[in-house]
Amino acid sequence: MSTADNLLKEMFSWIEQRERCAKKLKKLAQELESLRENCNVSECVGTTTAVVGTACLIGAGLATLMTGGAAAPLLGIAGGVCSAAGVGISVVTKITEHLMSSDTMKDAQKIESESNETTKTIQKLFEKLKGEKQQVSSSADDLDQRVMCEILKAMARRSGLEHRFILGMLDKEFNFFGGGPGNAGFNLSFDPMILTLGSVLSFFTLQASGSLSKTLFVKGGQQLGKEFSKIGLKTALKGGAMAVGGVIGLAFELPEAIDQWKELISNNHVTAASQSLRDTADDLLKISRTLREQLDKIRRMFKDFEEMKSCIENSNRSSEQMKKFIEIVKKYCNNETVLRWLNEVYNTAIFFKLVDTFYFLKQELDKKKKKTDRGKIDIIFVAHGSIEEPLIPASALLPLSTIEDVVLYSPWNCLIDSCAAYGIATGDLMPEDRYFCCSKGSPCSVPDNGHWPTTLPPYWNSMTNAREQIIPNIFVSPLRVPKDGAWDGFMFLQQRYGEPGRNRVVIPYIIPQLFGCTMTIPLYVVTLALSLVLFIFPFDATFHLAACLGRSSSTTLTQWDWYLNQQYSVTIDQTVMSCSESVFCQYPELYRALRAVFDR
Repeated sequence: MSTADNLLKEMFSWIEQRERCAKKLKKLAQELESLRENCNVSECVGTTTAVVGTACLIGAGLATLMTGGAAAPLLGIAGGVCSAAGVGISVVTKITEHLMSSDTMKDAQKIESESNETTKTIQKLFEKLKGEKQQVSSSADDLDQRVMCEILKAMARRSGLEHRFILGMLDKEFNFFGGGPGNAGFNLSFDPMILTLGSVLSFFTLQASGSLSKTLFVKGGQQLGKEFSKIGLKTALKGGAMAVGGVIGLAFELPEAIDQWKELISNNHVTAASQSLRDTADDLLKISRTLREQLDKIRRMFKDFEEMKSCIENSNRSSEQMKKFIEIVKKYCNNETVLRWLNEVYNTAIFFKLVDTFYFLKQELDKKKKKTDRGKIDIIFVAHGSIEEPLIPASALLPLSTIEDVVLYSPWNCLIDSCAAYGIATGDLMPEDRYFCCSKGSPCSVPDNGHWPTTLPPYWNSMTNAREQIIPNIFVSPLRVPKDGAWDGFMFLQQRYGEPGRNRVVIPYIIPQLFGCTMTIPLYVVTLALSLVLFIFPFDATFHLAACLGRSSSTTLTQWDWYLNQQYSVTIDQTVMSCSESVFCQYPELYRALRAVFDR
């Protein structure tokens, strides 16, 4: 069993010990009440076992959790004091003696001792795990990420979900804090899982090393504090809060708890003491249940990913499976643009046709795994395109870190011809190769040199770099199938530049017409479908769009021309981007297919 497995085992053991302690407290409360009922003003009749308790972080300690360990006020037993009829001094003495000497107390002391030892073991195992990852870590935050990754793998194994794809996902999504340069576009990732794990680790006073992970632990503590606030804890004992390195944790002070219960009994508040025992037991159970729920939340995420994988692999999926798939996506999605489409507009048939297309691509890549780097691919999506309002954030095109970037080539409001599309597909087109002219066959009073954009960056339009900048909504529609059968399937092109063995895959947007469905869809729907397929399989992609980006009408987006020039570049109407075709001769069949699509 690995160090991470042992660490997780001890955490669950600690929770079980707290639950056992809660049961003892409830039993002790009943014994105390029974003893009180059998007492008169001077005597205590019958036999009983007495009470014992434990202290924990409850009540006011939540304020420390919510502020990341900034303050830990003195805590006192909450609740009213019962004013029942008094008892004699001898009765108080006997109740106190039973409290201190009963077998139930000894059991509780043993549980508390075990719990304290378990806490120390958890902290030692955490430090041991950090030591094991120290040699392969490049920074403090990198070390923390590797440690959390190992704990998540242990949780997958404990949940019976030790499938290769889950462990592969954890390795692939390793950059928990940064997520790569496209992180601003995340709307489905491990972020909720990592925050939840951070809350559990902060609860056990485990300390992060890096600045980013320390922030995560504080946020996790705040999240856990909110969960504690919801469940309504009633009791708090002085000494229960402990701030360690700015992270809140739990301290258990049994002697202090005994002193306070003894004080209640000596002041004739026996009923108040038994109620405090019951309240403390209830709170211990609430805390244990909340911790279990946090850990179970991570397990449910793994389960969701399994269901997504099953649905993607099964092209004969039922309507219920498709509905469940969409609900899972919505659960983890926080991009308003994508959510709006999923909630109001989404077309089940066309979306799952795209999923099937990209899953078929994955199978094709598997066949080529000896010839290509399975980790990185370039996908060139060829389609008819246009731009429309309303404007959306560029991050909508980057739903997952599995798509490292979405690259657009022409300026806004610009068409492309087959030469430009060929250069995009092969990766041979460089910014300095492009030129602009009037689109063929269109009446235009502006000479070709008047179609050059006034601003033209010496690089392509990267959506990763655009991050939260606003861009037009890109719509894509299917290509007509050439009569000569040029598009028989995907085209795998060996890239001449870049990583050795890395493949470029040309995917034409050609799918069968679906009855009652519009085939024109937002580009972010395409990248969402691709991201979800790549998310559960070991591939990362750069998505290249080979499509025209002209306005859908002469009035669309004209009021945004100044802004589009600032974001990248914009051209006047009827402009086409091209390049010399003499440099492109490596894939004649591809060129022939693109001529059939773009040269009308």
